[in-house]
Amino acid sequence: MPDSQYSLVVSALTAGGLIGALSASYFNDNFGRRLTLFATNGLLGLGSLITTLAASPQTMMMGRFMSGLGCGVVTVVVPAYLAECVPKSRRGFFGALNQLAIVVGIMVAQIVSLSWSTIELWRYILAVGVVLAVVQSCLLPFCVDSPRYLASLPGGFNRARESLLKLRGTSASQAEIEVNEWRRDWSNSSHAADEHAIVVQQTTTNVNIWNFLMLQQYRKPLFIVSLLQLSQQLSGINAVIFFSTSIMSSVFPESSGLITVFISVVNLIMTILSAFLMDKVGRRLLFLWSASLMTITGLLLGWSIEGGHDQTSAVAIIGFVAAFAIGLGPIPFLMIPELVETQAVSSACSIGLSINMISNFAVSTGFLMLRNVIGKGQVFYLFGSALLLLTVIAFFILPETKGRSSEDVIRSGYSIYPCTYESIPDIERD
Repeated sequence: MPDSQYSLVVSALTAGGLIGALSASYFNDNFGRRLTLFATNGLLGLGSLITTLAASPQTMMMGRFMSGLGCGVVTVVVPAYLAECVPKSRRGFFGALNQLAIVVGIMVAQIVSLSWSTIELWRYILAVGVVLAVVQSCLLPFCVDSPRYLASLPGGFNRARESLLKLRGTSASQAEIEVNEWRRDWSNSSHAADEHAIVVQQTTTNVNIWNFLMLQQYRKPLFIVSLLQLSQQLSGINAVIFFSTSIMSSVFPESSGLITVFISVVNLIMTILSAFLMDKVGRRLLFLWSASLMTITGLLLGWSIEGGHDQTSAVAIIGFVAAFAIGLGPIPFLMIPELVETQAVSSACSIGLSINMISNFAVSTGFLMLRNVIGKGQVFYLFGSALLLLTVIAFFILPETKGRSSEDVIRSGYSIYPCTYESIPDIERD
């Protein structure tokens, strides 16, 4: 296959992902999280099947585009679904588990490819996607609808209580307490709007992408979401992963086939650590530490490449990936449902993923050109400088969302730390 066709086949997944991300909020809000995931399995399974049986580059491109559509929708739906199903004291842990699942999937794919990346067996790698789609479709009926999403619908509090009872396995009174807590949060937001003329109230109308982009009340969360996504991609993580094989091969020339697997193992271990730290240390501190360490190791990587210090480069790459996994990997998508009300979560996630994919595409396509123009080491100086600037901005505006409801974060004006408010009386049951 010519390089031009190969590039189109590779980029088809990204193109599909972008379209899937932009359309996900419509299906997520109108059909619910679980039903949307059901439909997404069809896209993922069919896309994997087409690529498995493909006999031409055009067919392969179509299959990857369809898989990209599914990936874009899934990446929007899953963080929102998880955040709405777990207690706020455990959101960080379960949000990091989403990233952990992605890391495990990448690592398993790399391990499988070590033995199946042959002319005879490569199609079996793609067929795994069909199997996973079927398995997920069989397991989804055991999952409940998002309780918080149900509660946001007109007259949906009773359905939300039923969903909570199945999900938590707790008593009816405990489910009632949690539902009433949501109602108080939403009512406090409306109360704050009346007192301070801030338009941040709970409504039964979903916020579409256009409104999220244009309404003044969403300017602050839009800026924070953009900051998080750009920090992840402009850090140069994909460029480092791309460049890691050639660097590590020079240090361990006889083990080049295991290099990517080793880096994935490091990523896995640090992501597990991140899951346990997320609700203890907090998102803000983990983000700042992660971004700072990535800046240092990224600059070190650039210096070592320029000086020909291969062993230092290997250490810098491992440190860079480890720092990414502990914070900048899971946090950008974990925090989105914590920054906006339920009605705006889908649109915020769609916009966040779109920014992520566009910046990812720009970095991936521009990396080789930049490396050839300004030098192998200097390109990592550029990434390090960009991440340093974004980290400084985050230090002044990124709120701590650990243990806070999204309504509290909004009501505080996105203050860095929680504020104290005068509570209003409990609301009558519906």
